Amino acid sequence: EENFNGYFGSTDAAFEMPEDYKRYGIVAETRYGYEKFDERFDVSKNPNEPRRAGYVVEIDPSDASSTPIKRTALGRIKHENAAVVVARDGRVVVYMGDDERGEFLYKYVSNGIYVPGGDTSKLLDEGTLYVAKFSDEGTGEWLALTEETTGMKMDEICVFTRQAASKVGATTMDRPEWVAVNPVAIEAYCALTNNSNRAV
Repeated sequence: EENFNGYFGSTDAAFEMPEDYKRYGIVAETRYGYEKFDERFDVSKNPNEPRRAGYVVEIDPSDASSTPIKRTALGRIKHENAAVVVARDGRVVVYMGDDERGEFLYKYVSNGIYVPGGDTSKLLDEGTLYVAKFSDEGTGEWLALTEETTGMKMDEICVFTRQAASKVGATTMDRPEWVAVNPVAIEAYCALTNNSNRAV
């Protein structure tokens, strides 16, 4: 759910936006104006609604009757895409960029192992979300977003993912968008598309 912030606004000029709205770019007046016609998008009437958006939504294209599932364990960010691979040890890994200037690069690693034909229902629910930290020497590390590292509860990490990443000292990036994984080598690539806020 990329750029979800653009769909939420307020019809009440006196409504005080919560602090976390600012981090996700939610403002009172939107270019679409949905808040004027549907209360779901009016944060002055439904202040928690924006916090339900910004997740990867999984669909089953082979079953038209299936219900889409929000994969909250993958974090709440402006997902440009989600590059899914099966690691050599069988765990599912998902690489994701948060498509906004000054945000972060993430990966999720499942606890369980992918077994072809087996039950995959929990693989994107039970695992660890990481955020990237890079050094000036060109190396990097993945920092786990856990209760211990962030001081936040897991449900808070899933809703306020950007804030959790900032708490652990992740590297801000130049609008990390599309992530692709090399199917042969152990490499992942991320397209960075805008750094105009840094004037570089």
